[in-house]
Amino acid sequence: MKDVIILQKLKEILKYALSNHLPFFAYKLPKSEIIEIGIQKDLDLMSFHNFADLKDKQGFVFAPFDSAGKHKSWFIREDFNFSSGKVDQACFDELSLYKNEMPLSRNKACIEGTEADYFSQITDILKALKEKELDKAVLSRIHVEKNDKGFDSSSLFFQLCENYPKAFVSFVSLPGDCSWMGASPELLFKSEKDVSETVALAATLPMVSSNLSDIKWGQKEIEEQAFVSRYIEDVFKANSIDVFERKGPYTVQAGQIVHLKTEFKTETKLCFENKAKIISALHPTPAVCGLPKQKALELINSVETHDREYYAGYWGLLKKGGNVELYVNLRTMKIAENQLSLFVGGGITADSIPQDEWVETQNKAQTLLSVIRK
Repeated sequence: MKDVIILQKLKEILKYALSNHLPFFAYKLPKSEIIEIGIQKDLDLMSFHNFADLKDKQGFVFAPFDSAGKHKSWFIREDFNFSSGKVDQACFDELSLYKNEMPLSRNKACIEGTEADYFSQITDILKALKEKELDKAVLSRIHVEKNDKGFDSSSLFFQLCENYPKAFVSFVSLPGDCSWMGASPELLFKSEKDVSETVALAATLPMVSSNLSDIKWGQKEIEEQAFVSRYIEDVFKANSIDVFERKGPYTVQAGQIVHLKTEFKTETKLCFENKAKIISALHPTPAVCGLPKQKALELINSVETHDREYYAGYWGLLKKGGNVELYVNLRTMKIAENQLSLFVGGGITADSIPQDEWVETQNKAQTLLSVIRK
């Protein structure tokens, strides 16, 4: 009963922040049951270009897919903290003293791409791949879920937390700008004390058996995952990390689909500036962009007709002592009053079959649709 009461209180806190235009972040870490909410009391949001500029700060970061593009990277302060471990009534009472006027909205509605658009775009990408211009590129699309009555976004967040215990479930609201929510399976970079970790997560198949050892991977998927793993090793070596553990690749479940995953861990001591360099080098990963990265980024920008905005960007925690825990913004949706825009994508190689890639994006969309349509 106590847990139900606490979760209801947290839901009230999110609704208060939304209705009173307070910037906030809410999250649940993978394999944790604790839900955390951080709220900034004013609209004086800090943007950043270089992650190193965030040294000595504690809060939450929210960065777009293309860091050099028109969308800013944001840092959200944690003026108020609430946790499902304990809700402080005095803190809630103080929060109720703060509210902001709604700023001029820049949160534009998204337009869904058609199946014909997708097949036209994948044809252009396959042409570049077969001409050996690059090894891999990631093509994305938008699925729009409409509801004239509007969505209860705070309830959706708690449902995602319940449905996806192994994911990084997060909800960010920047009043007047945008709100995003997702259940990401992919760690970008985590560094606690002297231990740093990242993963290569690529290749996708539907969950056809509860026994993961029954999943059979084709050459296309194996090569796609290997591209990402090699890139991470190159980033480590370029940043003087010569000693690291590698585990995988092995099959992992993420909702109704499975991926190939390889874990990387090092006990190399890193200062905050070095961590920032690694984050900059990793993002966007080949798993969400392609290889070579710059050529893939240019191809994506020329072929995709929509703006990725914060899809395939990163979000996560800045902690005390320069510790960080960041995740790739996948299985994600942009929230507007009467529509949810789901962003999904997949890695394309020269061996890709267009119809199979389209089905893969449909399978990935089910991570969120299975909760939205309950």
